[in-house]
Amino acid sequence: MRRALSLSIAFMALAMVFMAQVARAAEPIAVIVNRENPLEALTEPEIRKIYTNHTLNWSGGAMVTIYDLAMQSPLRRIFSDRILGRSPEQVAEEWAHLKITNQAKNPPITMKSEMLIIRRVASEKGAIGYVSMGLVTNNPAVKIVYLIR
Repeated sequence: MRRALSLSIAFMALAMVFMAQVARAAEPIAVIVNRENPLEALTEPEIRKIYTNHTLNWSGGAMVTIYDLAMQSPLRRIFSDRILGRSPEQVAEEWAHLKITNQAKNPPITMKSEMLIIRRVASEKGAIGYVSMGLVTNNPAVKIVYLIR
């Protein structure tokens, strides 16, 4: 009986985490940069170039540091589909090929959570990432440069 109750509680906790992720995935996704980045906005093609090894530096010359969410993240799937035009799995395969062939100049750094991306972008002047808009709407350390609706 105790084991069944423990399993039931664990299942409910997992279901709540999943539902929270799905709810966040339904809100707009904010592409963010450090507050000190002089950019005010990016276009979808500019973001695509950054996340596909084509743009390595910001206009001022600073190197771009790219942050990505884990493969299983619903936000990563939306970002990959809408901005990169490919599934997260296809994007990962392309980066793996670039790494093997020594062509990966600036691969994304995968983070386990949106909060980690926010912290990194807030502390690194050249950083870019994407998170649920509700997590950064009033955050003075980062700047929203594009919204994915």
